[in-house]
Parts: sequence; C-alpha cells; structure tokens
Amino acid sequence: MAKFYALKELGFTGDDMRVVALKDTIRNIGHAVLVVYLDGDAYVLDNQTVMVLSHEKYKHYLPQYSVNEKFRWMHVPPTKNTTYTKTKK
Repeated sequence: MAKFYALKELGFTGDDMRVVALKDTIRNIGHAVLVVYLDGDAYVLDNQTVMVLSHEKYKHYLPQYSVNEKFRWMHVPPTKNTTYTKTKK
C-alpha cells in the first residue's frame, strides 16, 4: 500500500496500478504485490525481491483478485466453455 501511494505522489494514477492478492504456488501461501501498468506491460513490485519485472516472469504466482481506488477484479481462470474477449484501453 505504501508503494501505491508513493507512486501516486510521483505522478502515476490509480488507474495505472492494482494491488493483487495472489497465491504463491511454490510456498503455497497467500501474498500481495503491486502491479503497475506502463508502456503496454504490467510490472510487479514485490517485497520479496528488489527487482521490478514484467508479470510474465512470475509463473508461480496465481492471481486471485485485484483492487485499486475505484474497482475490484476477480481473477477466474477460463474454462472450456468460457468466451473471452480482451477489452481495448
């Protein structure tokens, strides 16, 4: 949460960031990270490391839900019968 508000002070908007509650499938525990959208990618700010990496590098994190100041999202894996259309920004 501190990173969220620190980045807001630096000029990021709440729409550019989400706090993501997830499951660490290696440690089998719950965890939370800050995700920042920048230049078409989502970067993970995680207190488990000093590196800021693209979300694509984190294969062992299974997102459960995410929130920002306005919205909340439930991350539900698609099923065989799910129709999914990516929305454009």
